[in-house]
Amino acid sequence: MEYNPEFLSQCFLHTLSPQPEPRRAAESKLAELADHPNYALAVLRLVAEPSINEQIRHAAAVNFKNHLRSRWAPSPDSSFTPILDAEKDQIKTLIVTLMLSSTPRIQSQLSESLSLIGKHDFPKSWPTLLPELVSNLRAASQSNDYASINGILGTANSIFKKFRYQYKTNDLLLDLKYCLDNFSAPLLEMFLRTAALIDSMVSSGGGSPVTLKPLFESQRLCCRIFFSLNFQELPEFFEDHMKEWMAEFKKYLTNGYPVLESSAEGLGLVDELRAAVCENISLYMEKNEEEFKDYLNDFAQAVWTLLGNVSQSSSRDSLAVTAIKFLTTVSTSVHHTLFAVDGVIPQICQSIVIPNVRLRDEDEELFEMNYIEFIRRDMEGSDIDTKRRIACELLKGIATNYKQQVISIVSVQIQNLLTSYAANPAAHWKDKDCAIYLVVSLSTKKAGGTSVSTDLVDVQSFFASVIVPELQSQDVNAFPMLKAGALKFFTMFRNQIPKPLVLQLFPYLIQFLGAESNVVHSYAASCIEKLLLVKDEGGRSRYTSTDVAPNLLVLMNNLFTALRFPESEENQYIMKSIMRVLGVAEITPEIAGPCIAGLTSILAEVCKNPKNPIFNHYLFESVAVLVRRACERDISLIPSFETSLFPRLQEILGNDVTEFLPYAFQLLAQLVELNRPPISDTYMEIFKLLLSPDSWNRNSNVPALVRLLQAFLEKAPEKVTQEGRLAQVLGIFNRLVSAPSTDEQGFYVLNTVIENLDYGTIAPYVGHIWNALFSRLQSKRTVKFIKSLSIFMSLFVVKHGSANLVDSMNSVQAGIFLVILEQFLIPNLKLITGRIEVKLVSVASIRLICESPALLDAGAVRHWGKMLDSIVTLLSRTEEDRVGDEPEMPDIAENAGYTVSFVNLYNAGKKEEDPLKDIKDPKEFLAASLAKLSALSPARFPQIINENLDPANQAVLLQICSTYNCPIV
Repeated sequence: MEYNPEFLSQCFLHTLSPQPEPRRAAESKLAELADHPNYALAVLRLVAEPSINEQIRHAAAVNFKNHLRSRWAPSPDSSFTPILDAEKDQIKTLIVTLMLSSTPRIQSQLSESLSLIGKHDFPKSWPTLLPELVSNLRAASQSNDYASINGILGTANSIFKKFRYQYKTNDLLLDLKYCLDNFSAPLLEMFLRTAALIDSMVSSGGGSPVTLKPLFESQRLCCRIFFSLNFQELPEFFEDHMKEWMAEFKKYLTNGYPVLESSAEGLGLVDELRAAVCENISLYMEKNEEEFKDYLNDFAQAVWTLLGNVSQSSSRDSLAVTAIKFLTTVSTSVHHTLFAVDGVIPQICQSIVIPNVRLRDEDEELFEMNYIEFIRRDMEGSDIDTKRRIACELLKGIATNYKQQVISIVSVQIQNLLTSYAANPAAHWKDKDCAIYLVVSLSTKKAGGTSVSTDLVDVQSFFASVIVPELQSQDVNAFPMLKAGALKFFTMFRNQIPKPLVLQLFPYLIQFLGAESNVVHSYAASCIEKLLLVKDEGGRSRYTSTDVAPNLLVLMNNLFTALRFPESEENQYIMKSIMRVLGVAEITPEIAGPCIAGLTSILAEVCKNPKNPIFNHYLFESVAVLVRRACERDISLIPSFETSLFPRLQEILGNDVTEFLPYAFQLLAQLVELNRPPISDTYMEIFKLLLSPDSWNRNSNVPALVRLLQAFLEKAPEKVTQEGRLAQVLGIFNRLVSAPSTDEQGFYVLNTVIENLDYGTIAPYVGHIWNALFSRLQSKRTVKFIKSLSIFMSLFVVKHGSANLVDSMNSVQAGIFLVILEQFLIPNLKLITGRIEVKLVSVASIRLICESPALLDAGAVRHWGKMLDSIVTLLSRTEEDRVGDEPEMPDIAENAGYTVSFVNLYNAGKKEEDPLKDIKDPKEFLAASLAKLSALSPARFPQIINENLDPANQAVLLQICSTYNCPIV
């Protein structure tokens, strides 16, 4: 590409325009130019041109960075044209010098660009980078140019971060050694030089915030680089120079810097350095405890003292958290005896834990102003980096070695807090909240379950005396944070609360759904939802439809009403509770009517602007579970459900609400399956839409469309065979099976065709089916594809006979059946999983070897024996090896989105039908089939078995035949 700075400059200027037309035109032109060689180099030269306006140069720097991100090392399936090697070499030659000479805004963008290149090329393909950075660092150090120093250190910090999160491999360790050899000494040199400058300025009183800030930023960056270079293991250089590093680290934890700390910004900068120091000494405690032990006492004392000053200030939370984490690490190490000194644990409880667990004004503000963030931190366990939680983690750490002492001290503290509350509830309600929080946060989850336990209090006694009064309060809006804490305790210890007491308190939980506080009604909804998941021994649900029935109407009314509170219109905790209640309760017409009306009304609103994917998922799950449980109980409800749902589903389809299309198709599939034939014309219109190739263009829709197509094939097979529709259905199969990403879905379509249509109907198409499968087998075979092919062939045998399978395959290519059998089916039988699938494949394989002339022929003895060996291997695996437990409905992850992948509706799931209901045990079927075959040729089969079966499988086979009294003669 010809370098034309004026033209490029105008393009970038127009990208900043508030007017959409020139902005889009410029963006389009730049996107077009980006495919040309040397585009990145041209943009970089524009960034370097001092005569160009800085705003334009900054826009160009951002564009350059994004260009590198997509084209420096594009993925194999990317559509972006990669940057050529010659252009890359020129960029690497220019970028460091340009970055160091740029203004801070542009320097930041170029530093990120450099890091992007380094991620792929450093150090092997960019051996000049580190020497160039070191050379520039030393030059900048001589002139005290801290703008350049911090640019270089920031870049080094970015490229060294990989040592923190990548697995230890030989390649990584070689890269680390290269970085250590070249950067360890300059880093220490820079760190000590800057430390001396800070000391000099502070001691002479000559330092000012303007001069000190870049020095402290430099030290912080040095500390982060220290963390990266020491993360994998303790390098020899750092071990040799530990004394210098530790002396400076300690200084920053113990010294004050009033010139900076007098302003909030300056204090924040100093605290960031201290936090980085705390992370470094925590790392040494975790990984280099033996080498670090001589410094431990001094650092423990320094951190302890520091915490006394920072623990109350919310602006210093980050420092407090990292400092407490260090003490927590010490508490679980071999040096835990630091905490055994008389008075230490009570002092920690008094001066660190209780002050940090007590509610602060900031917590109350978050509770009122941002309930979603409050719940995320408080109830969902993402508060590990908050002072409240980390203070309790410190106590847990100390309790590892001093459990009884911690229990004794904290129990007394809890009683003191409750006594304080009792003396003046209105003034001291935060003391009670603190007591509840301590019990909840110091509880431990039992391994392998949801149950939690605590040694601090007797749970049932504490619940009755402390929690129940809050739950039975007449005013659901009084002291809402205390109510939230009580509901959280109830939720946490739900397994330990006796069922009669829970049922007694259930109406009070329902009342809390009417609380004005978003947190309180969310916690009430969550508590109800979690209670309905409690299982007793044997996996039986503790709470049934009978338990819910007396309060069901008011419960559902209050849940739907809670969704009308401001900011709770899309409250995922309430919708999840609605879904759970509908999954447990007995759904009568009196319940079904208002519920479907309420859910479709909400659906109408969210269709306008889908925002919360978790809420919307539980909304559709609620609809699905309501439809399933109500209509299975009373099929006469289907028409009224269709009347309510069809306008919403048609709106989703008609307006192409992308996020909801997979949900709509799954609900339609559910309704089709619930219907009794004949299927109405309304559904058949949807079926025509389903056959349109355009409907299948979005991969995220494919599983739901397949699910709907399967429903039509099962419920209206006669309609599928009319007007050339079967050819269209098989066209869809062909399209899906040709791509690895959708081949499994293609088999779902094909299997449903084979299962629901007679052979005379499908016979004209079978050759085309085999051609499509064989082509895919030749072009790109995968284990998943071969397993799906094995299941399809087995279903074909079971539904249409082994003769039709063999003849139809061989009609495409003579002898292909035995080739497919030997190369693909026999070696992969053992990979089949799933109860129904294993039964299907084993029975079909038994029929092939016992009924098919192609395998009973004398020339196929070897195939017959190997097939039997694979069948025995498949059947000899334990049930646990073959299939896992049926999972409960999974929770939707917090980061669930619409476009990442298809999200299955659990409650609208397809019921797996067993195509071999008449055969109970495939092992018995094997024994009986072999006995029958052996009777016809007594001398032949023992010899084949001896020659072809693995000795272990011979023993298994004899055991199977003996068990079912079907000996092979």
